[in-house]
Amino acid sequence: MANILIGLTVVCIVGAGLVQGEFDKKDAIAKVMSKAEECKTEVGAADVDMEDMLERKPASTMEGMCLRSCLMKKFEVMDASGKFVSEVALQHAEKVTSGAEDKMKLASEIINACANIEVSSNHCQAAEDYGKCFKQEANARGIDENYQF
Repeated sequence: MANILIGLTVVCIVGAGLVQGEFDKKDAIAKVMSKAEECKTEVGAADVDMEDMLERKPASTMEGMCLRSCLMKKFEVMDASGKFVSEVALQHAEKVTSGAEDKMKLASEIINACANIEVSSNHCQAAEDYGKCFKQEANARGIDENYQF
């Protein structure tokens, strides 16, 4: 679940939403990377911002935070008011995990724990706040960045 909920700012969750039928991880990641490139241009992010995201590091610039917010919005896991949309995230998690009960339980726990946290009114900072929560909640459940779904 960590790949779903941390590091790449729910890149795998949002990527799953693009895939019809059986989940194809490579296809989902390719589609997400395409959207990430769009977001990079839209928010004026630099290569280092993309690298931070791909290396599962906290954003080091405001543009890096905005890159993550843009991705979340493109895949509808963040709404126009900057709030996390847990229902959409759960739908994406269902696809990524192929509905595996144990993995969905973890995804639900993490998503629900972070869905209503207090976040900044700045959408870019809010994306970073959600990412931090996802990582903390995953770590609390013994999940690290190397977890394979």
